[in-house]
Amino acid sequence: MTNPVDHPSFPLATDVRPDVPPKKGGAGRVVVAVVVAIVVALGVYSLSSLLLGGDDASDAKAGDCIASDQDVKDQGTTETGAEVVDCASADAKFTVVARVDGEGSTQSKACDKFFKAEEVFYVFANSAGDGYVLCLRPQA
Repeated sequence: MTNPVDHPSFPLATDVRPDVPPKKGGAGRVVVAVVVAIVVALGVYSLSSLLLGGDDASDAKAGDCIASDQDVKDQGTTETGAEVVDCASADAKFTVVARVDGEGSTQSKACDKFFKAEEVFYVFANSAGDGYVLCLRPQA
């Protein structure tokens, strides 16, 4: 047998190194994924609030005044957000006559009992959670 040192074309066992890249930690990828998920969630929340209108009326109660994000039609349904405002404000368009929790549809008949047969009134509905409706009288 010949000595491998005499034949340079054969590497010595100490010179053989596999072409395996060093392991990289996955912690950086996890952090990036979490940050991206948070940014996406905030974007979806902001966009839905912008498109669907905000609900700053979730704490509204009888006697409060309400402003809406859009002009409300006399007939049919208007998708809009609502906000409790000072009753002296020019933005105040409605007065809350009653709040009914556990309802979440503008088609609810829960407000009928608070108004006379021919009286004009509006219903603001939010179906989030258990839902609620606000029975609204337009301000004069």
